[in-house]
Amino acid sequence: MFKSLYKTHDHPDRQLGEAVLNAKGAIIAVLMLPLYQVVIANLLSFAMQWCNTNMGTNFGTVELNTVLQIITIFIMLFFFGRFYWENLKTFFKEFKAVYIWAPIACYAITMAGNMAVQMILMIIRGGVETTANNDMVNDMLINSPIQMILVTVFFAPFVEETIFRAGMCRSLTISKNYFIKSLGFVISVLLFALLHVYQYAFFGVDANGAVYLTFNANEFLSILSYIPMGIGFAVCSYLCKNFWGSVTCHMMTNAIAVAMMMLISLLGTM
Repeated sequence: MFKSLYKTHDHPDRQLGEAVLNAKGAIIAVLMLPLYQVVIANLLSFAMQWCNTNMGTNFGTVELNTVLQIITIFIMLFFFGRFYWENLKTFFKEFKAVYIWAPIACYAITMAGNMAVQMILMIIRGGVETTANNDMVNDMLINSPIQMILVTVFFAPFVEETIFRAGMCRSLTISKNYFIKSLGFVISVLLFALLHVYQYAFFGVDANGAVYLTFNANEFLSILSYIPMGIGFAVCSYLCKNFWGSVTCHMMTNAIAVAMMMLISLLGTM
């Protein structure tokens, strides 16, 4: 469905071309960001609050995130199902070593960059602090591990790679113009990092549950923690020249992080 949303970009070193979102497809992918983060999220929040108040349910953040991701994935499948399928066929039909070593190498880049960033943040803050996003994920993993593993390791990478790598990055980095290539790379990295901190950096919740605008400089600094990941996933997308390459890297990175969180939590209870 919607074959007009992508184009086939031929590579001189490969028999099969890469399915890449064209301008229209990229715009739809980018528009999914406010739909995903604002419209659907707020509608679900109101619906779950109503259910909790009027039907005695006990829906919380875990349920909200799970349903949010599932709805977003169905919308994306509706628009980009053919695009995903074309990339999947290419991924297996022309399977090459780059699909294995690129995610591993980019994960190493991510970890090296993250270590450097954490040292910088430790100097600025005068100590070690985790991000509010990581704290939230850790809490939800303790309370609902199966759901959060599905959301963090499988659902979120699929959604975020569609928006940031397929929509913002890969559709621009295939250009022969180096300014456009760089622009796609930078935009995808910065917005990916901002996605993970903006709720905590620019919004607060008062005692009555009302949301208000604010600016938390400490949380905003946490954007640096996500830039190495954004760089790693963008590089992996460029190296693999296939949507599922960066998805593999993203899933692997989140899986290792979740495993480490669960291990630390388990050791803390012993």
